[in-house]
Amino acid sequence: MDEVVKDFSPETSYITTKVREYYTSDPAAEYVDVDLLCAAITRELPSAKRSERICTVLKSLPKDVSCINVLKELVSVKKNSLGVKIAGFLSTGRVQDEELDKLLDEFRLLGADAIEVKESETFVSVSVKDILHKHFTKEACIELWPEALNNAVEGQCKPGHHILVFAPTEMGKTLIVINMVAGFVAQKKKVLYIGNEDPAPDLYMRFMTRMTRMNKYEIQKDPDKAQRLLDERNYGLLVLKPLAPGNFFEIRKLVDEHKPDIVILDQLRNLDVRSEGRTQQLEKAATEARNLAKSRRVLVVSVTQAGDSASGKAVLGRGDVDSSNVGIPGQVDLMIGIGATSEQEPMNLRTISLPKNKMSGNHNPFNIEVDPLTSRVVE
Repeated sequence: MDEVVKDFSPETSYITTKVREYYTSDPAAEYVDVDLLCAAITRELPSAKRSERICTVLKSLPKDVSCINVLKELVSVKKNSLGVKIAGFLSTGRVQDEELDKLLDEFRLLGADAIEVKESETFVSVSVKDILHKHFTKEACIELWPEALNNAVEGQCKPGHHILVFAPTEMGKTLIVINMVAGFVAQKKKVLYIGNEDPAPDLYMRFMTRMTRMNKYEIQKDPDKAQRLLDERNYGLLVLKPLAPGNFFEIRKLVDEHKPDIVILDQLRNLDVRSEGRTQQLEKAATEARNLAKSRRVLVVSVTQAGDSASGKAVLGRGDVDSSNVGIPGQVDLMIGIGATSEQEPMNLRTISLPKNKMSGNHNPFNIEVDPLTSRVVE
């Protein structure tokens, strides 16, 4: 909620703080006594004009005034104000105006998800058996392909986790993720793949080659066989949505519409998060991705670039994430780095590094072989 408050005026922040203080001082209160709160605000603020303006807003709210009610009302007021301004631009024919674009972006970001209140599970004196049964059984977890990766996390990947896949250009980030997706659908998990880099038909073909183990020339020669194999291997559980470049408002809507078990964000660095500077942008995108995983109870796999420091290296570390070697690692549960020496690369050999692994604590790198023609990790 504090992040939402920052997007509004000082009055908004002040009102929300006072309402929060009210409930903190009296946890048993069912609702705020608006007259009492307004009297306190009038005494506290030196400006009679400002206190009157704030009290007018408070008195317009429903009886059960809370921090969320305050924010919802102020969002509604701001949306109405923006709508009037936008209508003014459109009525004068200024449809290409830069200021109009900013207003439209602001209005879009104040959609239904501007304030989210999601119910979360509360744990109080939960028994050991309940925790193990609900959260640590094989059925409660999501297997990661290849098997060596799943073993490295001890099979403890769950909904709510955020995974980062990073590597230098042309090292096989998408290949590794496509191989994971094949594993997800094999477990009958629904996958929403948000792609903002490669053309959709190219991605579709790579998914087809991985799931059929036929290269694109074999698929072109025998499409009926390819279709049969895809149908047998749960291809219908994959939803591919290209965005250009996409933002988290759109992504949340897609998640709510398709209700996937896993969301792939390829690539994180291209998403529009309206933040100054590349480092801040990447950190904000990673934070949004983590929040998405937790609020929607889905596994999120984000993809991003490694920096120049990763070139020619087999084992990658946290510092090799491009432009955000502190912010992004702080928002993920598992980092999967893909590297190769100049000798490994032409032999289709890669080294998988785990510079962050909250699932098991195992940081030992391991080698894999990849097949670029079928986007497959060779077990």
